[in-house]
Amino acid sequence: MRARRDIQNWWAVQAMIASYNHVYSVVYDTTYHDLGAIGVSAYGNAPIAAYQNEFFALDPDPQTVVQAVRAYPHEPYARHVLNVFFDTISDSGPTAEYEQLGYEPVRSGPLLGLELGASLRPNAYPVRPVKMLREVELANQSLADEGEYISPKTLRQEHIHTFIAEANGQAAGWAQMVTIHPKVAYLNQLFVMKGFRRGQMGSSLLQRAQMDAAVLGMDHLVLIPSDMAAEMVAKLGYQALVYFTALRPRDEHK
Repeated sequence: MRARRDIQNWWAVQAMIASYNHVYSVVYDTTYHDLGAIGVSAYGNAPIAAYQNEFFALDPDPQTVVQAVRAYPHEPYARHVLNVFFDTISDSGPTAEYEQLGYEPVRSGPLLGLELGASLRPNAYPVRPVKMLREVELANQSLADEGEYISPKTLRQEHIHTFIAEANGQAAGWAQMVTIHPKVAYLNQLFVMKGFRRGQMGSSLLQRAQMDAAVLGMDHLVLIPSDMAAEMVAKLGYQALVYFTALRPRDEHK
């Protein structure tokens, strides 16, 4: 993926795209293609999202990006989203250009990051890595109550690291970190069951991921927080590196 000189922390976007596409390829056999002006995650019928293709604006010019998306060989009735990136929250002017080209915003948010090496607080909950099939099966028995599932396909994958937090002898939360990108770890998953969300289970999971990332020689950990986790992540020192907006074709929903 070529560098975007207009975005200071483009490396964080590169890490994000490489990381979660690695997980999807392992679990769902999806593919990712770098086409120069755009990147495309081809999901097909994988149960990942309500769309079949996810595009990424790798070129700063909206017209160049949209032309490349339109030239991509879509399957009939296939839906897609297009992710565009900005250096600062005030630098979202190009979004208006995408709207003129037939797109509408779906969601926006920051990609956050933390430089590793700072001292870590003691974990309030025991968190441990999951490496054996039996451990995954036991964890899924309790996580399934809230629709969560750890794919056994991610076991023994060198660059996919899964952790569970336990309470009362059962898994009550889990996290997944990906280290496929050089020196940058990406937190692909962070989930805590409803009965434990007001405590420190989420921060315990995140700090365990930070610790393991540092041991593995990573310089940064990056993530996209949910609205629920945003305050907790900010308290742990994470800062916005890049902003993004996900767009969808306006006429697709008429």
